[in-house]
Amino acid sequence: MAVLTADRKTERKQGIIFALPVAATARIYSGAMVSADANGYMVPASDTAGESFVGVSRKESDNTNGANGGKTAEGYMVGLFEMNSAGLTQANLAKDVYVVDDNTVGDGIVAQPVNITGVVVNRTALTKGGTKSLAFIAAGTTIAYGGGTAVTVSTNGSYTLTATDGSTVEVVVTSASLPVADQSDNIQMRHLKAGRVIEYISASSVFIDISTAARS
Repeated sequence: MAVLTADRKTERKQGIIFALPVAATARIYSGAMVSADANGYMVPASDTAGESFVGVSRKESDNTNGANGGKTAEGYMVGLFEMNSAGLTQANLAKDVYVVDDNTVGDGIVAQPVNITGVVVNRTALTKGGTKSLAFIAAGTTIAYGGGTAVTVSTNGSYTLTATDGSTVEVVVTSASLPVADQSDNIQMRHLKAGRVIEYISASSVFIDISTAARS
């Protein structure tokens, strides 16, 4: 397209409310987190590769017996919402959380390494969801992630590891606590960022700000 040479009537929306087509056979309940599936149709949010977070539904949309686009889901793209918590604590305040199911959020990393002692794993901007191996080789004191290139971690510090698919993680190493023999763990990363914790209510409930969600 060419640059403008005259005024253009550019339509405006508030950017607060969404009204988008629902996927075939999907039923979205009021108050549910909503995402777009790989084809761009609304589904109840889940920890699934290929989905993109959209917002929180404000009314039920039942397309159980319909085709793609048979119903429209309506909801909010910004705002503060109370969601169920999966393993979150007060320490998660102001930190990112990820979709567990359509009404539950949890940490972006399901569990830290157990067998590879002395290592804490953190997400990066390039971390992808899914389960990948973390492998420690005692000879050479190296760690590799997701089949990627092994990195020497013989001294205390933070190291970036890159998997074969380009996904990265940061590992914080306490060298004195590293294993004395080869070890491995499977590290599960959740897929969909839902926002950030703005109030910790209890072990089972938090308020999140969905305006900070990843929508890509």
